[in-house]
Amino acid sequence: MNTRRLAFLFSLLILSVFCLHLFSWAEGMIVYAYRGTTYMMHPNDTIPTRITEEGISTPSPDGRFLAAVDHDPDRRNLLHIRDLHTGKKIRSIILQVHSYVDISWSPDGRWIVYAGNIERLRAGRDLGTEIFLISPDGRQKRKLRHPLGEKPIGFVWAPDAQSVFYNLAATDRRQEIWESKINGQENPKKHLPFHDGASFLNRYPFYSFSPNGKEIAYTPIHEGVFVTDAKGKNHRKVTDRAHENLFPDAVGIAIQAFVNHRLQQFFQVDWSPNGKHLVFSAETLAGHYGLYIYSFASNEAQRLVLLRNSLPISPRWIGDSLPVQPHNKMAVTWGSLKRTTETD
Repeated sequence: MNTRRLAFLFSLLILSVFCLHLFSWAEGMIVYAYRGTTYMMHPNDTIPTRITEEGISTPSPDGRFLAAVDHDPDRRNLLHIRDLHTGKKIRSIILQVHSYVDISWSPDGRWIVYAGNIERLRAGRDLGTEIFLISPDGRQKRKLRHPLGEKPIGFVWAPDAQSVFYNLAATDRRQEIWESKINGQENPKKHLPFHDGASFLNRYPFYSFSPNGKEIAYTPIHEGVFVTDAKGKNHRKVTDRAHENLFPDAVGIAIQAFVNHRLQQFFQVDWSPNGKHLVFSAETLAGHYGLYIYSFASNEAQRLVLLRNSLPISPRWIGDSLPVQPHNKMAVTWGSLKRTTETD
């Protein structure tokens, strides 16, 4: 190997070390759905892990469990609580609704929100979708107020877990989001936090609150990833590009050289638990789809995973789970700490 080639490879190695420092994510796990299956991966991983073939799912905020919706042979909707890391089913809860839209686990771990119709659909029409909260053990349930006659979709929790935000799929006012308090004592409120002219593809939700509740990240379809304050002021674009690795597995080592590419469509976004990064889904100019991680420290985005055939949806960035789980028990962290057998 001549001197010039050695110098070139050494330069790439130095560049890769520098870039890896910039994109050192370290914390938490990212859970997403792809073609009806739920996956998870660490931000430093390159290959995702399949959890379950149920695609409508939501992870617990502590990164230990997964709630997923499926049908039983009688076409009843079942909410399965699974071990996030093994996919093992812990319990199943009958939701007793005839349709569902979306589910989301509250930041404090106490509630799972979902939407459904307690009456069967007539001629394919949704006659009155309701919003429900259910505890992960299935023992508590309540209904939330929302604009009647409008189909709620795309649930996003406020960081303090006292409000649920959502869109109304029955209307085409995609800049509107609605808020329902979980105490059930207040009427729903409408918010318009996005900049004028922002348009969104109806892949809900297309926004996420920062962990401290002071900012909102959102993704106008053709513009990029934006951040605004919680009142919908001071909008700023944080990225519309991503760094791509040109040398995967070069000469047997993880050399990384990045080229900055424009992304053409943006879909969903979520914050990291420490508020220092964003994960978002986007389409490349070549027509491929991927998940990307943006760092507020470096002001750069790097691709996490590339998928050629379909869009990854509902990316959720959650905290690391506890390292030890009691033998034959499940440590439950919603509400007060309690223990229950896996067969409950």
